[in-house]
Amino acid sequence: MRNSKILKHSLATVIVVLGISLLVACGSSAEPTPAPVEAEAVQQPRVVSAEAFVVPVKESDLAFETSGRVVAIEVDEGETVNEGDVLARIDDSTQQARVAEAQATLAQAKAGKTEAEARLAEAASKLAEAEASLAKVNAGPTDEEIAQLQATLAKAEAALANMIAGPTPEEIAEAAAQVQTRQAELNEVLADARDEDLQASASRVLKAEADVREAQDDYDQVRYGDPDDVLVAGVALEKFTLEYEAAKAEYDKLVNGATAEQIATAQARVSEAQASLTRVKAGATAEEIAQVQADVARAQADLDKLLAGSTDEDIAIAEAQVESAQANIATARANVGAAETDVEVNQTSVDLVQVELDKTVLKAPFSGEVSSLNNVDEGEIVQAGSKVVSLGDTSKWQIETDDLTEIDIVDVQIGANVTISVDALPGEEFKGKVVKITPKSETKAGDVTYTVLIDITKGPIARLRWGMTTFVDIEAGPEI
Repeated sequence: MRNSKILKHSLATVIVVLGISLLVACGSSAEPTPAPVEAEAVQQPRVVSAEAFVVPVKESDLAFETSGRVVAIEVDEGETVNEGDVLARIDDSTQQARVAEAQATLAQAKAGKTEAEARLAEAASKLAEAEASLAKVNAGPTDEEIAQLQATLAKAEAALANMIAGPTPEEIAEAAAQVQTRQAELNEVLADARDEDLQASASRVLKAEADVREAQDDYDQVRYGDPDDVLVAGVALEKFTLEYEAAKAEYDKLVNGATAEQIATAQARVSEAQASLTRVKAGATAEEIAQVQADVARAQADLDKLLAGSTDEDIAIAEAQVESAQANIATARANVGAAETDVEVNQTSVDLVQVELDKTVLKAPFSGEVSSLNNVDEGEIVQAGSKVVSLGDTSKWQIETDDLTEIDIVDVQIGANVTISVDALPGEEFKGKVVKITPKSETKAGDVTYTVLIDITKGPIARLRWGMTTFVDIEAGPEI
């Protein structure tokens, strides 16, 4: 490489010398040589030349982050993929099991948190109740509470007074009237049907029977005719049939008389009314009076206690209940905090095993073309970090050279103009600009070299292919 560049510079020197000789020969002619006109010197930029190659704007050798057996190669060489597309998979059964186990543990932790939050809500509710009770004990009874207990006492006292006074004439008369009503109902059940009632009922049966026959004739005449007429006749027949059945049932009831069950029911109602009359006349028993007296005493005690206000013991009990509720809510809050921590820890575990699961899928980090699969087959065991797929973003081509020595690179700057020739396209003109210079050198065949990246600004870019050989002339110099 260095020799070819030296040869270029030597040829340039020979050409310059030949040019000077020609000028001297011309000066020896008979014609006088005119005085030379001084021209302003034109400073041409120095050019640095190097071999370079066509490369995609982005390329990467992709590998799994974990070892495993390849179960699927999802792409072919030369295939275009989008960012996030799956390129290959390794066996994930172990990782799947760990994810399922971690998720189950997380679900239990979340359930524990929900339960702890429910207990905290319950503790908060009980604390509110205890504080309200303490406030009520300290505040004393309200006018509404006093009025309610006074009304209860008055009602109990009125009941006791009525019980001691005994039944009123109105109550006795009402009970006696009820006995007479029930006896009349029994007499009606036991009485035989009168002849005139039987005759009237029989007449209704005969009339209803005649109506049914007439309705049946009407129906028979139209049953195969107009559907509307059939409907009207059918409804009429059904109506008269029901009336006949009701009249027949009434007649049978009059003929047969009351059943044993109906008689027993009527007799029981008479006995019940008579017993009620007896109780009314007898008045309240000693036990009943004693029970109502106890109700009066209890209502009076409740009212007296309410009017007396809260005792020191009542206040102490209410305060103790508040303190107990506060302790319970503190414990419940601590339990919620512990449950939240448990959820966070288990969520972290799920995230970690999910990361391990994600490592079993190799995805495209950017859109591009698969350049090679590196001889990886399904069923093969690959090691973590071992190259599996090479991918390049061929949406834009660049030119890359790592052939510039430390002497060449000194005056090469970002933005320098570049002339590019492509071996495979000898008649095409390409232009470019330097967009990147590696800050650190590398040693190649004893030379210290730097890598330069060039954007193509002009030329038939669509005809380029990955790896094509090119030659670049980079304008160099402090003036750039």
